[in-house]
Amino acid sequence: MSITSFIGRPRDHSRDTAIEKAAIELLGEVGYEQITMEAVALRARVSKATIYRRWKNKAELMVNAVQHYALCKCPTVDIGSLRGDLIEVISEKAKSMKSTDGQFIRGLMTAARTDGELGAVLTSSLSDYAGSTYAAIFERAIARGEISDAAKTEIILEIVPAVISFRIFISHQSVNRKFIEHLVDDVIIPTIKHSQGENACLK
Repeated sequence: MSITSFIGRPRDHSRDTAIEKAAIELLGEVGYEQITMEAVALRARVSKATIYRRWKNKAELMVNAVQHYALCKCPTVDIGSLRGDLIEVISEKAKSMKSTDGQFIRGLMTAARTDGELGAVLTSSLSDYAGSTYAAIFERAIARGEISDAAKTEIILEIVPAVISFRIFISHQSVNRKFIEHLVDDVIIPTIKHSQGENACLK
């Protein structure tokens, strides 16, 4: 028996891309509720078995597809200050949420209200993504001495998505540079200051 036969064939990542692309196309065309694994398989020209070897259910597939096609587009930001980094990364996030990619996220968030399985996967995925995005910003801020390592930054991962999503999808208010600066200067930075018990202003 050959080594290849023993360990199985290497995973064909081009199929992953084709499947995720098909899932995104269908999400835009028919919405989450109407998507079936059969339809994704047909669009991607693969078998359902191929899909289920990669994702255990529709929720996991759709969240991964949106994550790869939309969420990962935020560029690395390093302006040189906590305030600058936060303003830039939130600006990029708002821009993404107002694009077609944002509509995909909105569609999944709406479906998650009645689909517990999707809700669990989506919440975990978005939390992991937000955590990795902001972790580097806070680590640099600690290294520069702008904040202490005692600062509790976890709440920021909830504040930013909640505020941006509400203004874009619910109240339909502007999320421009002026508003983002207000959010950073009057909400986020004071929250971090309070969490570490410092009264000095962060620069």
